[in-house]
Amino acid sequence: MFDNSFIISFIGFFIVLTPLVFFHELGHYYAAIKSGVKVESFSIGFGPEIFGYTDKNNTRWKFSLIPLGGYVKMKGELVNIYKETEKKAFDKDAFLKASLFSRFLIVLSGPLANLILGCLLIIGLYFFNGRYVSPPIINEVIASKPAIKSGIVSGDKILSINEQKISDFYEIKNIVENNPNKSLSFEILRNDNILFITIVPNEFYDKNSRKILGRIGVTAVPPELKKLTILPALHFGLIDSVNMTYEWLKGLKSLLFLEVDKKDIMGPIGIAKISGSSLDRGLSSLIFLMAILSINLGLINLLPIPALDGGYIMIFTYELIFKKPLSGKIQLFLLQFGFLFIISLMILVTAFDLGF
Repeated sequence: MFDNSFIISFIGFFIVLTPLVFFHELGHYYAAIKSGVKVESFSIGFGPEIFGYTDKNNTRWKFSLIPLGGYVKMKGELVNIYKETEKKAFDKDAFLKASLFSRFLIVLSGPLANLILGCLLIIGLYFFNGRYVSPPIINEVIASKPAIKSGIVSGDKILSINEQKISDFYEIKNIVENNPNKSLSFEILRNDNILFITIVPNEFYDKNSRKILGRIGVTAVPPELKKLTILPALHFGLIDSVNMTYEWLKGLKSLLFLEVDKKDIMGPIGIAKISGSSLDRGLSSLIFLMAILSINLGLINLLPIPALDGGYIMIFTYELIFKKPLSGKIQLFLLQFGFLFIISLMILVTAFDLGF
């Protein structure tokens, strides 16, 4: 039978995934009804319905058998694929009868809902629970490295580098990495005394980024949980959301150029394991994981791959530029290709999860 770790991972996966899918589809749903488009069904999962109900607007809300995702079914088609569809006199509440701007907005609103949700979860977590901050204090100084040769000792607090104020250890890391073989002036607080020390970071070749980075040979003290008031929570929540987006884009670039190890690629099984682990560590870990995955889900859906939201945006962009819809045959080919690509990618990622 299944062990406890599998059950916890399974439960954690659905606790994490279901709200993210719901908010994504809710974004589509809300934009559709505000644009006057009829929503026929709102499903969490695919395949046969398990249970559901029909609201006063005759929209069927349901949970379906295959729980990997969800969808909002609107009246009519999302794109003009067949000539007979183009000639058909749609009702005024069909998707294709909506203005081009409304169709853009309906498709965009799903990923946008995930991005907003991720940001709000991070802001709420920082406000109610706190934000982990690595103070700019030196923990360990590694022998034979530039820091110890220049006189840095454990316990030193870095106040500024080249007159740039330092608030956490990440800023030290960022400045040092971006300045290999360059002279840096460190302002240091040691035993209530201010010292100025010049350090020249060594060159270090980072295999992951394939870049030459700077290193001085110091480590950080353990991070501290610092509770924030609402304005700092908003500030750092927005900044960290933007940083996550930037790191995701860097990861996508590395993936496209085959610069990542397959062990670093995570699929449904990997997410389930992390979800179960987060569930074990408590609510704050689970919420933070949900925030990261929500932002990732929003960004993935914006990729210009047919069958994803970004693919429909690409098709509508063609219509905007050329003042006419893309050929039905081309649209059908793109959607079929996109569907096969996504299925193939899911199979490949799952194989990586399983260690193949």
